Amino acid sequence: MDFAKLFSSYPKVIVELGMGDGRLLESLAKNDTRSLYVGIELSKEQCEQARSILDLENVLILQSSFEDIVPAFPDSSADRFIAILPDPAYIDEKKQDVWKPFYRIVHAKIKKNGTFQLVTEMTDKLLRPVSDGDYARWSEWLAASFSSIGFVTDWHEGAPAGYSSRCLDQFRGDPERIRMTTLDMKKSF
Repeated sequence: MDFAKLFSSYPKVIVELGMGDGRLLESLAKNDTRSLYVGIELSKEQCEQARSILDLENVLILQSSFEDIVPAFPDSSADRFIAILPDPAYIDEKKQDVWKPFYRIVHAKIKKNGTFQLVTEMTDKLLRPVSDGDYARWSEWLAASFSSIGFVTDWHEGAPAGYSSRCLDQFRGDPERIRMTTLDMKKSF
């Protein structure tokens, strides 16, 4: 696929990594029909479900690993990346050497002053409530990790109120044991 040609035909390009059933992509794309929305999902079943609800000309659904797709994008071509509740392997503290290289690629694909929004969760290994101290330490570590890649980061507790997905809706039901954080990041150079 010629991503350079496709992306250049839209004023903005927004990419969701691991789009799941496509609910979030649908709500964003319906409210912004001039921009291109790209959803990447590994699960064939989730892609089929998303395609069944998304009949919008400004949405492209790609069934593949985002590690295979994103490097094919031209540098500085996307206005925004979104990742909602990625697999913990993509942000695990002990596996930074595995996931940081991918997010460096994401950084390269974002336009100057473009953004990357990451919504993720912290749980206790024994499923006990997560303390405020542990949550703050983890959120600050996460923000510092993305700052070291080159993002200007800001974090806050919870997920954006208007966002909906199967997992987000489920996790919101247990806010003491599943503490979500949102990192709003910007590429400044």
